[in-house]
Amino acid sequence: MPTARGWTVLAASAAFLALGLAVGYRELAAVGSVGIVTVVLAACWVGLPPRYAVDRTITPPRLSRGERCQAVIDLHSASRGSRVLTIADRIRGPGGDRVVPVSPVRVRGGMPARTGYDVPTDRRGLLTVGPLWVGRRDMLGLCGTNRAVGETARLLVRPRWRLLRGVPLGASPSLDGATDGALHGSIAFHALREYQLGDDFRHVHWRTSARVGTLMVREHIDTARPRLVLLLDDRGESYRGDAVAVEEAVEAAASVLVTAGQNGLPVMLCLVSGARSADPAGAGLDLLAQVQPCDGLDLVAAMHGLRVENTGDTLVMVTGPGADLAPVTAARTSYARVVVVVLGGVATTAAPLAGVTLIAATTAVEFADRWNGMSAWT
Repeated sequence: MPTARGWTVLAASAAFLALGLAVGYRELAAVGSVGIVTVVLAACWVGLPPRYAVDRTITPPRLSRGERCQAVIDLHSASRGSRVLTIADRIRGPGGDRVVPVSPVRVRGGMPARTGYDVPTDRRGLLTVGPLWVGRRDMLGLCGTNRAVGETARLLVRPRWRLLRGVPLGASPSLDGATDGALHGSIAFHALREYQLGDDFRHVHWRTSARVGTLMVREHIDTARPRLVLLLDDRGESYRGDAVAVEEAVEAAASVLVTAGQNGLPVMLCLVSGARSADPAGAGLDLLAQVQPCDGLDLVAAMHGLRVENTGDTLVMVTGPGADLAPVTAARTSYARVVVVVLGGVATTAAPLAGVTLIAATTAVEFADRWNGMSAWT
């Protein structure tokens, strides 16, 4: 494709050729012909298939929003000679597509070249990086071309989080320092599983083992351990189309999730849409990184499911200023403590709920300050 200089040379050469033929001035026509041929040869030269490969390394592949992420690009050329390549990388994510320019690099035949750039991480979500757009020009700058080279890579930008002073457990401290809400020794049967080396033979369920033909042991759980259920409202109508409120709510949920995990407390992250994770440090943050609000979700059905399962003794719900919180009060029948966190520009106007601890804040930073100021669990 001719550049601006190439189009200028091509237009001037065509004019010279036409004028030379019209007036019989062969030298002028020859100049015009040379100019046209030069542009055509330049187009053919840059149009040849590239003979180089590209390797891209992104470090780290997972990080919190706003942290630094570097992409290192290695180019391996099989062509002879030396040329300067212009490079740009394409990044696709929930916030749309963007093109990140990279510093030009000189590639010498048979010699590897390296360049890099900082990947923008100001948007949370799963980002697809690439393919790389590599451009080259002829020595006169008459023609240039851009081609997609290399594979794509993925980058997961997690939400930012702040370590809180504590989490609500809805109970009193136990003798060993852990907080729980059940009686001492509350060990309950959970399930049967196959025998594994090292299991206590006193837990073997002989009747089932005889029926299935393999040793089966009883698996118990300690119901005295505090368990936290974190529900993030991903309904679009709860945030009234405010993308900033969504980000603040996700960051607040991440703060509660990480704090519970670092305190060694079992926590179950749930979305109104149905997605779940019980891993606060890994899969939980990955799930929050990909949260996108959608309309048509049923909060009543989600709360009913949590009440029936009763997987914890404390429920923390994070939502936006447009949410109808009436269905949340029904959770008081199954959870010892219910906490509702409302994030958004008008969050301070949220009405109190009977038997529910309400924390309203505009930003995730303000939420952390108000959460840490709660004497009930600090």
